[in-house]
Amino acid sequence: MRILPCLILACFDATAAAATPITHDEATQLKYDVEGDHRLENGNRVRLSVVDGRLYLDLDRSYRKELDVVVPNLLASRDALVTVQYLPDKGTGRIRIRHERYPAGRRFGEVR
Repeated sequence: MRILPCLILACFDATAAAATPITHDEATQLKYDVEGDHRLENGNRVRLSVVDGRLYLDLDRSYRKELDVVVPNLLASRDALVTVQYLPDKGTGRIRIRHERYPAGRRFGEVR
């Protein structure tokens, strides 16, 4: 029950941001801003990497999704199962990952 209000808020933010067009240069910069290894709250790691100008999210060593820029600070997979929201803070950047129907029994992120 707690997830529903959060998803509604996320959809509202995305709708408001959709009115703001994003240029190709801004989309490219966003990909490089989120690139790198990110530590999740549970201690696992997620890797975002740019390969040939395309951004990929590696949740574990065998699960990879390509992400496209949708609106400013929001990326999504083509099937819309995975979204990554970039939350730039002073001096640091954080990301918020949402995944619909992640395969049961699999850990979210890599353990190293």
